Amino acid sequence: MAPVATQYPASAGSPLALALGAAALGVCVVGPAVNHAVLRWMGWRVVVPVLLGRVPGRHELGRWPARCRDCGDPLGPAGSAALPWAVSAGGCRRCGSRLPRWCGAVEAATGASFGLAAGVAGWSASLVPVLPLFGGLVAMSAVDLWCMRIPTRFAHVTGVCVLAGLLVAAGLDGDAAPLLGAAVGGAAFGGGLLALYLVSPRMLGFGDVRLGAVAGLVIGWLTRTPEHPVAGPIAGVLGAALVAGLVGTVVGTVLLVIRRSSEPFPFGPSLAVGTVVVVLTSL
Repeated sequence: MAPVATQYPASAGSPLALALGAAALGVCVVGPAVNHAVLRWMGWRVVVPVLLGRVPGRHELGRWPARCRDCGDPLGPAGSAALPWAVSAGGCRRCGSRLPRWCGAVEAATGASFGLAAGVAGWSASLVPVLPLFGGLVAMSAVDLWCMRIPTRFAHVTGVCVLAGLLVAAGLDGDAAPLLGAAVGGAAFGGGLLALYLVSPRMLGFGDVRLGAVAGLVIGWLTRTPEHPVAGPIAGVLGAALVAGLVGTVVGTVLLVIRRSSEPFPFGPSLAVGTVVVVLTSL
């Protein structure tokens, strides 16, 4: 059962309008920003090291902005990524070169998750921490699918935004007690995944541990009740882990049949799916 959240009057807007507005925010604003961050990180941590034979230092980060591979136009606020993938027809607005199709998928996933969260939660303070979490999950899953890594920077930024959102939501609700549930959820999810990582680092990466810890904050916050201040968050975390395990099992089985061999595959997206399912059912 989710904590009692501040509900706003119907005059503030219909639930459908809120859901459509949140979806538009995800597609037109957050999605392109996520694409820019993903392209920038992959260029800095994946492409550039191959070209240079080394990983650039932190002081060199600003020298490697994400750019169009054909004309060099910055894929940032001043370049093609300022427009959603669909609006720009999936191409650089300067030279027309095709941008990766997964950029459109990132924007679609962000918009869909934002719209679902807003449609389920309505005009509620619950959206304040949930939307940053969903945006971060999309970003971390995109990188994990591309190169089987979850950037530490992405996890930290998402965690800071989620913590800020939880504090704002607690202030709007006038109840700080659910913050204890957030702490329990983060410790339970992150701690459980950390134990699996220590047992088998090949099976689970430390990026998955960071993702779980951040996701557990929101899960614990939503599932904590006065009657079950600890059991509620733990049950929510176990539910997310169960869904993630089922999704991972299905994906692993399909890949095993296709590849005819057992090879590692990214587990971050499965954790993200499990988190989204539990969060949506707890709002």
